Amino acid sequence: MAQQPIIIGTANAKAGDTLFSGATKINANTTELYADVATNEAAIVANAAAIIANTALITGFTKTHWFNANDTATAATPIVHGAGATNTYLTNDALGPQTTSYNPDSKAVLWNPSTGKFDFSSLKIGDLVKFRVDLTISNAAAQEVDLFMSLAEGQVTPYELNVDHAYYKTASSSEPLTANFEVYIGNEITKNGGARFRFSSIAAATIIVSGWFYQVTVV
Repeated sequence: MAQQPIIIGTANAKAGDTLFSGATKINANTTELYADVATNEAAIVANAAAIIANTALITGFTKTHWFNANDTATAATPIVHGAGATNTYLTNDALGPQTTSYNPDSKAVLWNPSTGKFDFSSLKIGDLVKFRVDLTISNAAAQEVDLFMSLAEGQVTPYELNVDHAYYKTASSSEPLTANFEVYIGNEITKNGGARFRFSSIAAATIIVSGWFYQVTVV
């Protein structure tokens, strides 16, 4: 419908539209405007849905999400590492007040406090996981300490990567140890096997796990 202007004529000439005619035109014009708005709103909603659907098809971009697991248990009861032990694995109950995440796409949480392991099976080949580990170490004697990540546990060829190495000249207590580390999900055994942190040293030590932050970059 073309716009229907109200004819007002010249001032005081009483030659314009009657009140009824003018009101009729106003109603007609308003009805058409409301119909156009409704049509445009429907088109906007449909286009927004198409944009969301097409976003899932976009390739060649990476997305990042992260988690911070803050432990409470070892602050009260530190992990005891016996001299020369080879099976001291770090625990983290993820119940601390600093436990948080940025996970807008509701991706799987990799750390499982119940099993004491990371589960990478939800990731894809080519994904990358960056870690920051925060510990407090007390050493019974001067010694070198190593932190490893055991990977592909439960697979045919499990393996370990060195995360950090530190040397303490004397016995010490409450020494902070922070390590940064990356794991590239480059094969099926890394993806499908469990992973966890292992502590190693010649002399005895106790370990408090403040926690670990891990950031996942998915391709």
